[in-house]
Amino acid sequence: MAALITELRADGRSAKSTANALGTLQGILRYARRRGWALADPVELLEPDERPRHPRRRQRVLGRPEIERLLDACPSQGRLLVTTALYSGLRISELLGLIWEDIDFAAGLIRVRAQLSRAHRGEPARRVAPKTPASLREVPLVEQLSHQLAAHKRASPFAAAGDWVFATSRGTPYGHRNVARRVLTRAADAARLNGDGWPPLRFHDLRHTFASHLIVDLGLDVAQVSRILGHARITITLDVYTHLFDDARHAREIRRRMAGSDFAALLSRASHTATVSALPLGHLNAR
Repeated sequence: MAALITELRADGRSAKSTANALGTLQGILRYARRRGWALADPVELLEPDERPRHPRRRQRVLGRPEIERLLDACPSQGRLLVTTALYSGLRISELLGLIWEDIDFAAGLIRVRAQLSRAHRGEPARRVAPKTPASLREVPLVEQLSHQLAAHKRASPFAAAGDWVFATSRGTPYGHRNVARRVLTRAADAARLNGDGWPPLRFHDLRHTFASHLIVDLGLDVAQVSRILGHARITITLDVYTHLFDDARHAREIRRRMAGSDFAALLSRASHTATVSALPLGHLNAR
């Protein structure tokens, strides 16, 4: 097996291609073992340093100016879809799989209960079970987004409980690829968010942006963030967002220490002096 990896590398295959080839081979070998056709899986015998490792894609989080440019550049039909992705952190399959009964306007929640499968030849897209039990969750619905979704529902000819929230003119769900290319990629290009060393913006980057808001702006702990994002394990949340938790914790600690310092105490005394100086002269004479 190590010889196969060496041969693939010598042939110019990337680490990702080599890892994909090993994954396919391991799937075949596992099937063979279950059937009793093979006694061992050579892929499992590889040492960690022998396995190909492709570099993790740089995590991208949009700042406020970038979010404004992106939403301004979105076509009118796709703007609410992108907005919902940014302010809910839903995966694209979960977003496209939403039906109106999943949105509880009274409680202010999006109840993630399913996702949209990818359409194949002879098999249209449909609602299917989410990827893990942890994906079944309730996501807080920010009031501003709730108002936009409610207005969208009032204007839509497909507003029954079982209708798609984001529907085509025929009432069918949008396709994953069409939404990614015709809505997000075009808007990101128009907003000048693609390029400058960054790969094309993905819906998953909008999910990262939402996670950053939860951690940095709201200061939620890892268990809360993991539950809202629908991660199967807290360790996944930590693995992906450790740097954000560290940055947020570091910033809070710096603010706490600064507030208790003699340096900050000078500001408190200066503020008190300024307040006294601003009092009417009659008030001072009365004292």
